[in-house]
Amino acid sequence: MDAHIIALVLLAAFFHAVWNASVKRGDDKLRVITGIQAASILLVLPLVPFVGLPHADSWPYIALSAALHFGYYLSLAAAYRYGDFAQAYPVARGSAPIMVALWGVLVLREALSGGQWLSLALVIGGIMIFATRRLGGVLQHRKALWCALLTAAFIAAYTVTDGVGGRLSGNVAAYMVYLTLTDSALVVLYAAHRERAAAWREMAAEWRLSLAGGALALSAYWLVVWSMSQTSIALVSALRETSVIIAALIGAYYFKEPAGKRRIVASIVIFAGIALLGWSES
Repeated sequence: MDAHIIALVLLAAFFHAVWNASVKRGDDKLRVITGIQAASILLVLPLVPFVGLPHADSWPYIALSAALHFGYYLSLAAAYRYGDFAQAYPVARGSAPIMVALWGVLVLREALSGGQWLSLALVIGGIMIFATRRLGGVLQHRKALWCALLTAAFIAAYTVTDGVGGRLSGNVAAYMVYLTLTDSALVVLYAAHRERAAAWREMAAEWRLSLAGGALALSAYWLVVWSMSQTSIALVSALRETSVIIAALIGAYYFKEPAGKRRIVASIVIFAGIALLGWSES
């Protein structure tokens, strides 16, 4: 994997952890997500005249991905409602790359070298160290565990869908514009049915945070989908989940959640995997 792709995916990981922290911070998780998705629509609408249309072969993937993203937002909100940030985030993000890697190799027939397999194992292993750091706590709240695992399944499914759809689109920017409009519209329409006028006034009052969250969420996933169109979906998926390191720091310093030596070990293992990933491609 080229160094510039690694850098872009790591930047996406940072953006992703930050916007997820903003969801955890809110009292009503789904309401925060709705504000972010409404802002995302406003951010991409001006791009429509300039990006053109994705290839017709990619439209079924846009529809499927929008449905999967909708399920993801619902399960993510539930996971953050039942568990803390340091519990739900690592379990959800750490489980997804394993599912994606298996799909990529078994179904998409992506060939990985020995060095890439080792780097993939190190990154996923480090992420799972983060996940098991608080797994006992998660098991005491089974709803949090099951919601986090369901979130992981949605992540894996839409990652593979968009990895293939982005490649078929012939135009990743157009694919992402129409995917964003579609999946964000589903969330907003659901909220229109669910929320009362007072809730919309509260969301409007926090428009600056929604715009910031929308910009971060869009940037994070656009970088990932473009990267998946250039190289292995499994490797990009695993590398993206280094966001658990940023999430751990946010949990410790912002949410005042406990940190420990285990997280330091996990960070070393993950960065060893990243370094090997770059070296194995050189």
